[in-house]
Order: sequence, then structure tokens, then C-alpha cells
Amino acid sequence: MKSLLVFVAVVTVLVPSAPLAADNADLNGYWWENSTPSFKLGWVSGYAKAMDLAGTIQISTCASNMPLYKKEFPDIDPKVIMQKMCLSDTQFDYDGIPMGQLVSGIDAFYKDYRNKQLEVGWAIQYARDAIRGKPAQELDAELTLWRRCSAADRSHPMPRTSEDAAEINKACTPDEPAVPK
Repeated sequence: MKSLLVFVAVVTVLVPSAPLAADNADLNGYWWENSTPSFKLGWVSGYAKAMDLAGTIQISTCASNMPLYKKEFPDIDPKVIMQKMCLSDTQFDYDGIPMGQLVSGIDAFYKDYRNKQLEVGWAIQYARDAIRGKPAQELDAELTLWRRCSAADRSHPMPRTSEDAAEINKACTPDEPAVPK
């Protein structure tokens, strides 16, 4: 009877925290490396589909605001407005990239020990942009920003002060490009 009570007590303590343990998992390079190849492929496929849906929603919302844009920019052709305001954002575009190639790109991204603590969302974005031919200088600048932002975030645990938030915000803000003299 005593062992049954101990078992019930242990289950009562551990079971409620089990779902929270999954929520606290960092989706970073360590998590990625411990995932199976089939899980990685499924995860990337789901991520790309979710981003595609997010892009569709964004374009639809933007298009529904077209009457406002026409009022604000009456001298600009609506097709130009649509292109610049609604269709130029490519952050959600994963079309045409084989999912296996994205998995390989993320694997390569996390081979660099400096990227291990970066979130997988950044890794897949980096892989997508590299596959699409984004210039290496732009990729390197982006990666430097992500590393700096991630380090600042980790160095200021919760709860954060307004000074902490300001430091994190500064670290996560892209540097201004150098102005030629």
C-alpha cells in the first residue's frame, strides 16, 4: 500500500510537468541534431507549408487594404502599389525548394558550433536564402546579427528590466550600413 502511495505521488508530481517540458525545449541546433532524418523532413515540410499559408494571409490582407493605398498614393498605378506593398515581401516564400535540400542546408548551418544555439527558424531562413543565391556578404551580416541577438537574449534572463530589454533590442537591430565618404 505504501509503495502504491509513493507511485501515485510521483506520477502526480511528474505528469503535470511533462507537457511543459516539451514547451520549454529550445528548437535550436542541439534539438535539430537529435532529430531523426524523417522527423527533420516532416518538420521542414510542415514549416514551409505554414509559411506558405502565412504568406497567403499576408497578401490577402494587403490586397484588401488596396482602397486605402490608392487613396494614400493616388498618382501611382494600382499594379505598382500591389507589387511593392503586397508582393515584394519574400519572408514567407519557400516555393520551389526541395524539402530535402532545406534539411541539408539546416544540417550544414548547424555544423558550425557558433550556430548551435540559434533557433531553427533562422537556420531554415538562412538555408532558403543561400539556396536562392543571396550574396554571401548579406548572409554573413544576417548571421552575425542573429548570433549577437541570441547572445544578448541568453545573457538577460527573465524577468527583465527595461535596461535589459533596451540592450537586447540594440543587439537585435541591424547595423547601419557604412556611408562612403
